[in-house]
Amino acid sequence: MNTNKQSGFSRREFLRRSSLLAAGGLLAACAPAAPGAAPAAGGEAAAPAAAAGAIQYWFSWGNFTPAWDVFMGTEELQAFLGENTLEVKGAVNDEALLTAVASGTPPDGASNFQYLDFMARGVLVPIDDWIAGSEIIEKELYLEGSWNDGFYQGTMYGVPACEGFLRYGLNYNVRMVEEAGLDPDNPPQTWEECFAWHEALTKFDDAGNLIQIGFDPYDAMGGQLAIQDGFYPAVSWGWEWFDPETGEFDLDNEMMAQAFDVMGEFYKFAGPDNMAGMRQVEGQGGWGPSYNAEIQAMIIEGYWHPGETVIQKPEVAEFNRATWAPVPASRAGTKVQGTGGHYVILFKDAKNTEGMFKVAEFINTDFACDTIFAQVGWLPGRLPYIEKVDPAAYPGLDFYFSSIDEATEWSSPARCPLSRFARQQWDQIKEAHYRGEMTGAEAAAEFQKRCEEEWATLGL
Repeated sequence: MNTNKQSGFSRREFLRRSSLLAAGGLLAACAPAAPGAAPAAGGEAAAPAAAAGAIQYWFSWGNFTPAWDVFMGTEELQAFLGENTLEVKGAVNDEALLTAVASGTPPDGASNFQYLDFMARGVLVPIDDWIAGSEIIEKELYLEGSWNDGFYQGTMYGVPACEGFLRYGLNYNVRMVEEAGLDPDNPPQTWEECFAWHEALTKFDDAGNLIQIGFDPYDAMGGQLAIQDGFYPAVSWGWEWFDPETGEFDLDNEMMAQAFDVMGEFYKFAGPDNMAGMRQVEGQGGWGPSYNAEIQAMIIEGYWHPGETVIQKPEVAEFNRATWAPVPASRAGTKVQGTGGHYVILFKDAKNTEGMFKVAEFINTDFACDTIFAQVGWLPGRLPYIEKVDPAAYPGLDFYFSSIDEATEWSSPARCPLSRFARQQWDQIKEAHYRGEMTGAEAAAEFQKRCEEEWATLGL
């Protein structure tokens, strides 16, 4: 995590300081088309199509598919495909992509994987030359973090695309909060206050079985560790867990130990086995479904949560509200926010990466962004689009836009090429901790040890 403590500033100033609003940036999408380019929606122009062939695009999201159902067969997409055809595959897991890459049969492009892990291993196509010739993908049009995190060791490998706005907020269900006798207009701001709400909102039946939980701090963004999203314990407690310049990890420290102890207490109160059983019920596992099922009253999520909830469960979305994600009492008053986002990465052993780059350009058009926002609830890290979005479009989204003015501490994900491995260890160790197998200090030391050993083994 890289933190930047600063006073509040306006939404437009935030965008300007983030290299979003360079002179003429808003008009860049209307620049004249290159010779031979076919016009696309909003005056944007596709680069000349590659030689005809199939393009394969994989992503691990399951809820991105409806946007592609709309895209397929449209003139807007076809203008970028030319004579190519496009095969899209969603809900692909890490193992499937890793196996395809290892066997020399990767897709042309992929999204929502641990991008830096692939960049560091030399399996991706550098895209600097294509970017230099693009009239759609230009540095001045993107959040600074969205742009910079597409690079590894000075070379650009990731096209900012699909999703890329703000990462942190505590979303809560107003109806459930009121039923528990709590004040939805005075939400918790610290972990200690969240725990008090957790106690009031968590319910058990007469046999001691869990029937409702107040807050799972490890659900969604609270438990995430990824190059596109960051690591919330480090954001909340305010330290950098990895230094990309030196390759050093900082996990064996008091703040990491406190994070294990504080976040683990929510599981201990509800009961680790109760929590595991709740997650095994259909519609209550994975990232966020328990909130949609109104089994869970609070969740740490990014700006996408309001839109996704409207699309997936509108009857729950009407009760959704968002506020600041929690910090420890020692940092009370600190208002944390973060940037991050996703990319299209192109694989060296693929057959039609040039065609895939055109698809990545298409995803950045207004037509594509409009469709994604309506069908999925996501926003890109792209100024011309962010500037025109209505913050009231979905219940709770307004918090994220107002947080631009009010945040006192900003973060971006740590550039760690072991993010996938670190996430696996984090998942294992945090469970061992909340099941009482180790203390917070022991968990922090073990986390440090495993990451250092893997770093040395890989020779990074």
